[in-house]
Amino acid sequence: MNTVSIGVITMDGPAGVGKSTLARRLADALGIAYLDTGAMYRTLGLRLGAEAADMDDATLRARCAECRFTLENRGGGQPVLCCCGEPVGMEIRTEKAGRLASVVAKLPVLRGELQKAQRAIGAECSLVAEGRDMGTKVFPFARHKFFLDARAEVRARRRYLELEARGALNGATLEEIQAGIEERDLQDRNRPVDPLRPAPDAHIVDTSDLDIDGVLRVLIDAVAAAQPAEDPLRPAGTARSQVPVPPECIHLFGGGRPGHDLLTEARLAGLSAARRLAHPGGIPEEIASGLSCGLEGRGTLFFAECPVPQGAEGARTALAAVQSAAACVALSFPEGAPREIAASIR
Repeated sequence: MNTVSIGVITMDGPAGVGKSTLARRLADALGIAYLDTGAMYRTLGLRLGAEAADMDDATLRARCAECRFTLENRGGGQPVLCCCGEPVGMEIRTEKAGRLASVVAKLPVLRGELQKAQRAIGAECSLVAEGRDMGTKVFPFARHKFFLDARAEVRARRRYLELEARGALNGATLEEIQAGIEERDLQDRNRPVDPLRPAPDAHIVDTSDLDIDGVLRVLIDAVAAAQPAEDPLRPAGTARSQVPVPPECIHLFGGGRPGHDLLTEARLAGLSAARRLAHPGGIPEEIASGLSCGLEGRGTLFFAECPVPQGAEGARTALAAVQSAAACVALSFPEGAPREIAASIR
């Protein structure tokens, strides 16, 4: 039986290159979720302010922990990014929020906390993760990596038109916007922690002379070219996720017998993830009754699998369930133990 691995697709690049729009459209085209990591930095920038740079590590870590990020289904369509259960709104799409995001993004503690949150979300479902260090730092083993770029004057013009259309220019001129973009480029590309750069294996796309549809076509073609020729981009069948179990961790499973052990916790974590992504009607019956967790290979491999309901939404929900179950197990291992989670639909 053929297997199609979706996993995480990363999309990095500087400000104003069109990442957000393209990441959303690519996620829609592939039937998977979209994660705007820049929105996470903008949210913390507004909540913590520039004074975050003067906080000690313990205080900053505690303040970050107060902001719990999730992807949640709010009535169909793409899951939305939420902070503490509330959808992130348009208040983060201002020049002020962008400047504060660049300030807090230089703080190692804050970056580390957000990267952990991003990996946790990526462990629950297949998605397009958009940001500045997705392919280099957060998801270095992603199968598909893109780095989008464009000339500064082109990006400034796009940003100007976007703000003008929203009535959010607030007197800013094209020259000021370009100067801001160039200043942020300088900060992002030269910061000592996780500087903006393409991953060595990233597909670099210059969007300067392409419209949105043209760039999207390049991205879809690149993803399709990396798929096995006989496999469709929109799979159906059985979702499965697995993680190797170190010998010293086998005892966590209570001998592999069902009950109040790690197998039960993993299944509950999978159902919880599916519930967050499912339509308001609830988890599809195929997932609610068919999600199973177990050990194989004499206890050396944990697996979670369940049937995939019809449609892209069903595939996304099924993958979220099995990946979250595997993540629950992997995060129970002690520090330093291997945590290589694989997920596929077959």
